[in-house]
Amino acid sequence: MSQEDHNQTPQAGIFAGRRVSVVGQDARSRGRAAGCISGSLYRESGIISARQLTLLQRLLPRVQVEQLFQSSWLQQRLARGMALERGDLQLVLRQAAAQGNDWCNWLGDRINLASPQAMIDWVLLPVYSWWESLFDEAIPNWRSALIEYETQARQLRIKAEFWRQVGEADSQLVQQELANIASCQAKTEADTAHMVRKLSAISEQAREAWPNWHQGMAVLLADGKLDGFAPVPVVLASLWEPLAKLDEDAHAADAVQHWLHERSLCQARDHFYWQSP
Repeated sequence: MSQEDHNQTPQAGIFAGRRVSVVGQDARSRGRAAGCISGSLYRESGIISARQLTLLQRLLPRVQVEQLFQSSWLQQRLARGMALERGDLQLVLRQAAAQGNDWCNWLGDRINLASPQAMIDWVLLPVYSWWESLFDEAIPNWRSALIEYETQARQLRIKAEFWRQVGEADSQLVQQELANIASCQAKTEADTAHMVRKLSAISEQAREAWPNWHQGMAVLLADGKLDGFAPVPVVLASLWEPLAKLDEDAHAADAVQHWLHERSLCQARDHFYWQSP
Protein backbone atom coordinates (compact mmCIF):
# COMPACT_ATOMS: atom_id res chain seq x y z
CA MET A 1 0.00 0.00 0.00
CA SER A 2 1.38 3.38 -0.94
CA GLN A 3 1.94 6.16 1.54
CA GLU A 4 -0.72 8.79 0.86
CA ASP A 5 -1.14 10.18 4.30
CA HIS A 6 0.02 13.73 4.63
CA ASN A 7 -2.52 14.17 7.43
CA GLN A 8 -0.60 12.32 10.10
CA THR A 9 2.20 14.91 10.34
CA PRO A 10 1.68 17.13 13.40
CA GLN A 11 2.21 20.88 13.41
CA ALA A 12 5.89 20.87 14.33
CA GLY A 13 7.18 17.42 14.99
CA ILE A 14 6.78 15.26 18.00
CA PHE A 15 5.99 18.06 20.45
CA ALA A 16 3.31 19.67 18.29
CA GLY A 17 0.38 21.07 20.25
CA ARG A 18 1.86 19.98 23.59
CA ARG A 19 3.60 22.53 25.76
CA VAL A 20 5.39 20.01 27.99
CA SER A 21 6.33 16.95 25.94
CA VAL A 22 4.81 14.14 24.00
CA VAL A 23 4.63 12.05 27.15
CA GLY A 24 4.02 14.92 29.54
CA GLN A 25 1.02 15.66 31.68
CA ASP A 26 -0.28 18.41 29.42
CA ALA A 27 -0.49 16.08 26.43
CA ARG A 28 -2.41 13.48 28.38
CA SER A 29 -4.60 15.88 30.35
CA ARG A 30 -6.04 17.46 27.22
CA GLY A 31 -7.39 14.09 26.11
CA ARG A 32 -10.38 14.31 23.80
CA ALA A 33 -11.83 17.77 23.51
CA ALA A 34 -15.51 17.06 23.96
CA GLY A 35 -18.57 19.26 23.95
CA CYS A 36 -19.60 22.45 22.16
CA ILE A 37 -16.52 24.00 20.58
CA SER A 38 -16.32 27.31 18.74
CA GLY A 39 -14.24 28.21 15.73
CA SER A 40 -12.19 30.59 17.86
CA LEU A 41 -10.80 27.71 19.93
CA TYR A 42 -9.64 25.88 16.82
CA ARG A 43 -8.11 29.10 15.51
CA GLU A 44 -6.39 30.02 18.78
CA SER A 45 -5.07 26.46 19.11
CA GLY A 46 -3.55 26.62 15.63
CA ILE A 47 -5.75 23.84 14.23
CA ILE A 48 -7.47 26.10 11.69
CA SER A 49 -5.79 29.22 10.32
CA ALA A 50 -7.69 32.48 9.81
CA ARG A 51 -7.43 31.97 6.05
CA GLN A 52 -8.78 28.43 6.26
CA LEU A 53 -11.66 29.55 8.47
CA THR A 54 -12.57 32.30 6.00
CA LEU A 55 -12.48 29.79 3.16
CA LEU A 56 -14.73 27.33 4.99
CA GLN A 57 -17.21 30.06 5.90
CA ARG A 58 -17.33 31.22 2.29
CA LEU A 59 -17.75 27.79 0.68
CA LEU A 60 -19.93 25.99 3.24
CA PRO A 61 -23.36 26.87 4.64
CA ARG A 62 -23.22 28.04 8.23
CA VAL A 63 -24.89 24.87 9.48
CA GLN A 64 -22.19 22.70 7.91
CA VAL A 65 -19.43 24.86 9.39
CA GLU A 66 -20.99 24.37 12.83
CA GLN A 67 -21.33 20.64 12.19
CA LEU A 68 -17.63 20.52 11.37
CA PHE A 69 -16.70 22.36 14.58
CA GLN A 70 -18.69 19.87 16.67
CA SER A 71 -17.53 16.80 14.73
CA SER A 72 -15.48 14.19 16.55
CA TRP A 73 -13.11 14.18 13.56
CA LEU A 74 -12.07 17.81 14.08
CA GLN A 75 -12.11 17.49 17.87
CA GLN A 76 -9.79 14.50 17.45
CA ARG A 77 -7.33 16.73 15.61
CA LEU A 78 -7.64 19.39 18.32
CA ALA A 79 -6.80 16.81 20.98
CA ARG A 80 -3.74 15.74 18.99
CA GLY A 81 -2.62 19.30 18.21
CA MET A 82 -2.66 18.62 14.47
CA ALA A 83 -3.35 21.53 12.13
CA LEU A 84 -5.52 21.15 9.06
CA GLU A 85 -3.61 20.99 5.79
CA ARG A 86 -4.70 21.49 2.20
CA GLY A 87 -5.70 17.86 1.74
CA ASP A 88 -7.83 18.00 4.89
CA LEU A 89 -9.75 21.01 3.58
CA GLN A 90 -10.28 19.26 0.27
CA LEU A 91 -11.64 16.23 2.12
CA VAL A 92 -14.02 18.42 4.15
CA LEU A 93 -15.36 20.24 1.09
CA ARG A 94 -15.70 17.02 -0.90
CA GLN A 95 -17.63 15.15 1.79
CA ALA A 96 -19.79 18.16 2.65
CA ALA A 97 -20.90 18.31 -0.99
CA ALA A 98 -21.32 14.57 -1.55
CA GLN A 99 -22.94 13.30 1.65
CA GLY A 100 -26.11 14.13 3.56
CA ASN A 101 -26.64 15.44 7.07
CA ASP A 102 -24.20 12.86 8.44
CA TRP A 103 -21.38 14.04 6.16
CA CYS A 104 -18.98 14.50 9.10
CA ASN A 105 -19.14 10.76 9.72
CA TRP A 106 -17.40 10.27 6.37
CA LEU A 107 -14.31 12.17 7.47
CA GLY A 108 -11.26 10.13 8.35
CA ASP A 109 -7.48 9.88 8.14
CA ARG A 110 -4.96 7.36 6.81
CA ILE A 111 -2.40 6.44 9.48
CA ASN A 112 0.78 4.45 8.88
CA LEU A 113 1.54 2.85 12.25
CA ALA A 114 5.08 2.00 11.15
CA SER A 115 5.85 5.63 11.97
CA PRO A 116 6.64 6.05 15.70
CA GLN A 117 5.18 9.57 15.47
CA ALA A 118 1.88 8.23 14.14
CA MET A 119 1.85 5.42 16.73
CA ILE A 120 2.25 8.01 19.49
CA ASP A 121 -0.28 10.54 18.22
CA TRP A 122 -2.99 8.20 16.99
CA VAL A 123 -2.74 5.22 19.35
CA LEU A 124 -0.60 5.54 22.46
CA LEU A 125 -1.58 8.99 23.75
CA PRO A 126 -5.33 8.51 23.12
CA VAL A 127 -5.17 5.05 24.72
CA TYR A 128 -3.25 6.35 27.73
CA SER A 129 -5.74 9.18 28.11
CA TRP A 130 -8.64 6.71 27.94
CA TRP A 131 -6.93 4.41 30.43
CA GLU A 132 -6.40 7.30 32.86
CA SER A 133 -10.11 8.08 32.59
CA LEU A 134 -10.86 4.69 34.12
CA PHE A 135 -9.51 5.99 37.44
CA ASP A 136 -12.36 8.54 37.74
CA GLU A 137 -15.41 8.94 35.48
CA ALA A 138 -15.25 12.75 35.90
CA ILE A 139 -11.85 13.03 34.20
CA PRO A 140 -13.20 13.84 30.69
CA ASN A 141 -15.17 16.74 32.18
CA TRP A 142 -12.09 17.94 34.06
CA ARG A 143 -10.07 17.91 30.86
CA SER A 144 -12.76 19.86 29.00
CA ALA A 145 -12.89 22.37 31.84
CA LEU A 146 -9.12 22.80 31.73
CA ILE A 147 -9.27 23.59 28.02
CA GLU A 148 -11.97 26.19 28.70
CA TYR A 149 -9.89 27.80 31.47
CA GLU A 150 -6.89 27.96 29.13
CA THR A 151 -9.06 29.63 26.49
CA GLN A 152 -10.42 32.13 29.03
CA ALA A 153 -6.88 32.97 30.12
CA ARG A 154 -5.84 33.71 26.52
CA GLN A 155 -8.89 35.90 25.97
CA LEU A 156 -8.26 37.83 29.17
CA ARG A 157 -4.63 38.47 28.20
CA ILE A 158 -5.78 39.84 24.84
CA LYS A 159 -8.39 42.03 26.52
CA ALA A 160 -5.85 43.36 29.03
CA GLU A 161 -3.40 44.21 26.24
CA PHE A 162 -6.14 46.11 24.41
CA TRP A 163 -6.93 48.27 27.43
CA ARG A 164 -3.26 48.94 28.11
CA GLN A 165 -2.92 50.25 24.56
CA VAL A 166 -5.86 52.57 25.05
CA GLY A 167 -3.52 54.52 27.29
CA GLU A 168 -4.62 57.97 28.35
CA ALA A 169 -7.87 58.01 26.37
CA ASP A 170 -9.82 57.62 29.59
CA SER A 171 -7.48 56.78 32.43
CA GLN A 172 -10.21 56.11 34.99
CA LEU A 173 -12.10 53.78 32.67
CA VAL A 174 -8.89 52.00 31.69
CA GLN A 175 -7.93 51.39 35.30
CA GLN A 176 -11.40 50.11 36.12
CA GLU A 177 -11.37 47.70 33.16
CA LEU A 178 -7.87 46.47 34.00
CA ALA A 179 -8.91 45.89 37.60
CA ASN A 180 -11.92 43.84 36.46
CA ILE A 181 -9.72 41.83 34.12
CA ALA A 182 -7.16 41.21 36.86
CA SER A 183 -9.93 39.90 39.11
CA CYS A 184 -11.14 37.54 36.38
CA GLN A 185 -7.57 36.43 35.70
CA ALA A 186 -7.02 35.62 39.36
CA LYS A 187 -10.15 33.46 39.45
CA THR A 188 -9.25 31.72 36.18
CA GLU A 189 -5.72 31.02 37.43
CA ALA A 190 -7.10 29.58 40.68
CA ASP A 191 -9.60 27.40 38.80
CA THR A 192 -6.87 26.22 36.44
CA ALA A 193 -4.50 25.38 39.30
CA HIS A 194 -7.26 23.45 41.08
CA MET A 195 -8.04 21.43 37.96
CA VAL A 196 -4.36 20.75 37.28
CA ARG A 197 -3.95 19.43 40.84
CA LYS A 198 -6.88 17.05 40.40
CA LEU A 199 -5.57 15.77 37.08
CA SER A 200 -2.03 15.52 38.45
CA ALA A 201 -3.24 13.29 41.27
CA ILE A 202 -4.82 10.95 38.73
CA SER A 203 -1.65 11.03 36.61
CA GLU A 204 0.38 9.98 39.64
CA GLN A 205 -1.93 7.01 40.20
CA ALA A 206 -1.55 6.11 36.54
CA ARG A 207 2.25 6.29 36.72
CA GLU A 208 2.25 3.93 39.68
CA ALA A 209 -0.09 1.52 37.89
CA TRP A 210 1.93 1.55 34.64
CA PRO A 211 5.52 2.37 35.68
CA ASN A 212 7.03 1.42 32.31
CA TRP A 213 5.08 4.01 30.31
CA HIS A 214 7.96 6.50 30.06
CA GLN A 215 10.47 3.73 29.42
CA GLY A 216 8.24 2.42 26.64
CA MET A 217 8.14 5.85 25.00
CA ALA A 218 11.93 6.10 25.13
CA VAL A 219 12.36 2.66 23.52
CA LEU A 220 9.78 3.45 20.83
CA LEU A 221 11.48 6.72 19.91
CA ALA A 222 14.92 5.10 19.87
CA ASP A 223 14.18 1.75 18.20
CA GLY A 224 10.62 1.95 16.88
CA LYS A 225 9.58 -0.97 19.11
CA LEU A 226 6.84 -1.39 21.72
CA ASP A 227 8.78 -3.82 23.94
CA GLY A 228 9.57 -1.22 26.58
CA PHE A 229 5.94 -0.79 27.67
CA ALA A 230 5.58 -4.32 29.06
CA PRO A 231 3.95 -5.32 31.23
CA VAL A 232 0.88 -3.35 30.12
CA PRO A 233 -2.33 -2.98 32.17
CA VAL A 234 -4.62 -5.99 31.84
CA VAL A 235 -7.40 -3.87 30.32
CA LEU A 236 -5.09 -3.08 27.38
CA ALA A 237 -4.03 -6.67 26.66
CA SER A 238 -6.58 -7.09 23.85
CA LEU A 239 -5.10 -4.03 22.11
CA TRP A 240 -1.47 -4.93 22.68
CA GLU A 241 -1.85 -8.31 21.01
CA PRO A 242 -2.57 -6.88 17.52
CA LEU A 243 -0.13 -4.00 18.10
CA ALA A 244 2.66 -6.53 18.58
CA LYS A 245 1.78 -8.21 15.25
CA LEU A 246 1.50 -5.14 13.03
CA ASP A 247 4.63 -5.90 11.04
CA GLU A 248 3.67 -9.52 10.30
CA ASP A 249 -0.15 -9.69 10.24
CA ALA A 250 -2.00 -7.76 7.54
CA HIS A 251 -5.20 -7.81 9.62
CA ALA A 252 -3.62 -6.50 12.84
CA ALA A 253 -4.07 -2.84 11.87
CA ASP A 254 -7.80 -3.43 11.33
CA ALA A 255 -8.00 -4.99 14.80
CA VAL A 256 -6.30 -1.92 16.28
CA GLN A 257 -8.76 0.38 14.49
CA HIS A 258 -11.70 -1.71 15.71
CA TRP A 259 -10.48 -1.59 19.32
CA LEU A 260 -9.97 2.17 19.18
CA HIS A 261 -13.29 2.87 17.47
CA GLU A 262 -15.22 0.80 20.02
CA ARG A 263 -13.91 3.20 22.66
CA SER A 264 -14.46 6.36 20.58
CA LEU A 265 -10.71 6.89 20.22
CA CYS A 266 -10.76 7.08 16.43
CA GLN A 267 -13.19 7.61 13.57
CA ALA A 268 -15.08 4.92 11.69
CA ARG A 269 -13.42 6.15 8.49
CA ASP A 270 -9.89 6.23 9.90
CA HIS A 271 -7.73 3.68 8.13
CA PHE A 272 -4.73 2.23 9.97
CA TYR A 273 -2.06 0.30 8.13
CA TRP A 274 1.59 -0.74 8.40
CA GLN A 275 4.15 0.12 5.76
CA SER A 276 7.79 -0.04 6.77
CA PRO A 277 10.07 2.78 5.57
